[in-house]
Amino acid sequence: MKTIVFVLLLFVSSTIFFFFLNSYENLSEKDYFIKAHAMAANEFNDSLLLEYVKLYPDGVYIEKANLNIDICAWQNARNKNTQESYQSYINNFPKGKAVALAEKMLQSLQTPQK
Repeated sequence: MKTIVFVLLLFVSSTIFFFFLNSYENLSEKDYFIKAHAMAANEFNDSLLLEYVKLYPDGVYIEKANLNIDICAWQNARNKNTQESYQSYINNFPKGKAVALAEKMLQSLQTPQK
């Protein structure tokens, strides 16, 4: 049952992403960022933010986009709560906002429970 729900959610997310991507082609930079930020905030999905960074590497909202990509990565690591997810966050965002917390969580998962 969990697999079916996961596959269904993955399909819906992919469909929404491609719909957004196709419907956002003619948006201004500001509007594109607003839509990308909303998607990231609601779904912890950074795919449109990553596209924003590619489309507007010197954009007005580039710092906010990078910060939100960092936040999405941290939320995803925290939701998975595995050594691999925390290590991946640390590797991909060595100066990320939550590196110290990720290191602490990683250490707590590596320490045998008494």
